[in-house]
Amino acid sequence: MERGIQDVWLRLKFSVIILLLVVIVGTLGFRFLEGDNIPTFLDSFFFTLITITTIGYGNVTPQTVGGKILDIVVILSGVGAVLVTFQTVFEFIVRRRIKEVLKLPEGEIGRKDHFIICGYGKVGRALVRKLLARKVPFVVVENDPSKVKEMVHAHIPVIEGDAREDEVLERAGVRRAKYLLASLSDSDNVFITLTARILNPNLKIVCKIENETNESKMRKAGADEVVLCHDMGAQMMLRALEEDKDD
Repeated sequence: MERGIQDVWLRLKFSVIILLLVVIVGTLGFRFLEGDNIPTFLDSFFFTLITITTIGYGNVTPQTVGGKILDIVVILSGVGAVLVTFQTVFEFIVRRRIKEVLKLPEGEIGRKDHFIICGYGKVGRALVRKLLARKVPFVVVENDPSKVKEMVHAHIPVIEGDAREDEVLERAGVRRAKYLLASLSDSDNVFITLTARILNPNLKIVCKIENETNESKMRKAGADEVVLCHDMGAQMMLRALEEDKDD
């Protein structure tokens, strides 16, 4: 199961367990603490549910000190558990919907000799624009759900996950890819390069770096080309000035 979906599923199970515990404790607690005020377990269960959902009690309210304290605990923990449960269910549905829209299988994508772009930041976006203009096959690996959603709406092929992980790069088709372009932070790019190089020794890897002192580390990790974006931008600006002088 995909890492992101698995995390959501675990959070859903945890919130449901907490909610069930609150209902059980509330049902038993109100029945024994309130006595004749809540005479049956059915009444106690009903009272617990309306407490959690904050619908309102009607004519029945806690009369004992213990009942009032339990009421406060049930409200705080129960309402929190309900909110987390609904939020998690919604997130689970959204993630599944994204996979359906992208038509991505649980395993690897069926591409070959494609580009893998790691990260959809400023550099990643520029790379996507260039590859789209050239009609070159590619897939983006991005860990930010909001950026994934943005790419889904723009019909940009994307794999949601951490590009440093073997399983995520496998789903991006790293063993059949021709190029990998790492556009994240220097530290992330080192891990991505190491992982990708192990999975596909023939892969052409190009990394961008922010700090020039990291160039040697990136090459030792397995990068074929290392691009210092700031230097590249400065060179292009100077080149534009030189061309202007020639004119």
